[in-house]
Amino acid sequence: MQLWIWITLLAATSQNIRTAIQSHMKDSLGDYGASAIRFIYAIPFAWIWFLCIIRFTDQPFPNLNIEFLFWLSVGGLAQIIFTVLLVKLFSFKNFVVGVAFSKTEVLLAALIEAIFLSVAVNLQFGFAIFVGTIAVIMLSLRGNFVSLIEIKISLRSRSTIIGLLAGFTLSISVVAFRAAINSLDDGDFLLRASATGAIGVVGQAFVMLIYLALKRKDELRAVFRLWKFGIAAGLFAAIATAAWFIAFALHTAAPVRAIGQFELLISIGITLFIFRQKISKVELVGIVLLATSILLVILNS
Repeated sequence: MQLWIWITLLAATSQNIRTAIQSHMKDSLGDYGASAIRFIYAIPFAWIWFLCIIRFTDQPFPNLNIEFLFWLSVGGLAQIIFTVLLVKLFSFKNFVVGVAFSKTEVLLAALIEAIFLSVAVNLQFGFAIFVGTIAVIMLSLRGNFVSLIEIKISLRSRSTIIGLLAGFTLSISVVAFRAAINSLDDGDFLLRASATGAIGVVGQAFVMLIYLALKRKDELRAVFRLWKFGIAAGLFAAIATAAWFIAFALHTAAPVRAIGQFELLISIGITLFIFRQKISKVELVGIVLLATSILLVILNS
């Protein structure tokens, strides 16, 4: 296989491991503490990577501007909200369904572009959104029983609302981070993306630390007491970010994002063999339909 495929698989795997660590630690750290560790402990790894890029590519530190800081702030806050929502979702749904809901980001971002940015819509896109909608309905169900009443109740449930909000906020963060990267004038894509990640994670860690110090002191103490898990989450978060950036630098976005859906397969394995959680037939069909709809949108772009 080509190098970019291996790197994409590394990115998807690392991202999934990071999320699994956060899910595992939510009982010990709380929802906000488990969310914070991916930012706080990622700082040294993100900066080591960024400084290595500067050193070995012989490129200067990019000049920051107001537009960059604006989009970085929007993306950073949206990603914080997404992370908290995702961790909360694990209280209602099993691991793979939580990850699957986060994947609705691709569908929601495409839908937003079609509605507000007048992006042309074709039959494949419309079919993808239809399939994705059916997938969300199936993922929201509380069991294997399907009826109009059950669908109505499930779509209004707290878990479904949290899941869709998680996907929505993730789509905002992706768009904002892309805008932040493009607003930098200096350096190649890898340098600009690495700078965005390194600078952004400092701001995100600061926001989370302030919030925990003011509102959730017990969770803050637990974050530092259980530092080994925090370092693991931060390391895999940094590896995932760096690997995604390298993959996007080596190849076009659509194939990379398509291969990245491999994360759903990893999530199924972690759900069954690590967390020992059950996956219903309806959930499994919903996951397959969601992956199909995402691939249709990606390949249509």
